[in-house]
Amino acid sequence: MSNCNTEVILMKDGFILTHCEDCDTFCLMYQQFMIRLNSYDFSSFIRYVDHLEFDSHSFPFYDGIDRMVLETYHAEIQFTLKEEEFYMFKAYLNEVKIHFQIAELMKQ
Repeated sequence: MSNCNTEVILMKDGFILTHCEDCDTFCLMYQQFMIRLNSYDFSSFIRYVDHLEFDSHSFPFYDGIDRMVLETYHAEIQFTLKEEEFYMFKAYLNEVKIHFQIAELMKQ
């Protein structure tokens, strides 16, 4: 990662998203977890999360707290999020989506 030309897209409340222009890779860090996704998978991930609702995708875990399992493009990695965490995560991704829409408009 040290050789990459990395731009911080969003940094808020334990959510950090960076983009490397050189390798066109997104690095998403939330709480203590970090995943790397190429541009195509990251765009798909944003669309996937955008269509989810907590009530229809959550269930009680062993401690009795409702959480949803958020799949990633890595079969071994999933996020488990409580309702408030999920909606914050979703809001952050929405901010990122708006950021990219504005950037595209500015290119025109």
